[in-house]
Amino acid sequence: MADQQAPSSADAKSNTKAIIAIILSIVALAFVFSNVGPATLRFLFLQFTMPTWAWFLVVLLAGVVIGSLFPWFRPKKK
Repeated sequence: MADQQAPSSADAKSNTKAIIAIILSIVALAFVFSNVGPATLRFLFLQFTMPTWAWFLVVLLAGVVIGSLFPWFRPKKK
């Protein structure tokens, strides 16, 4: 019989992160598919109508862009 080594803590952390990512993806998809109705945004004299999930996607992308433009909000690496 071959000796089986216990998974390292890095492997366990990687597996945990993958499981959390999968669960969050499933929850996000359920949220998107439950919000398919139209939503209207009025800003000043402009009016935009899109599915609600598209507005969530726009807000998410805006957050990603803002997060990448301001790196000082990220924790410093040691």
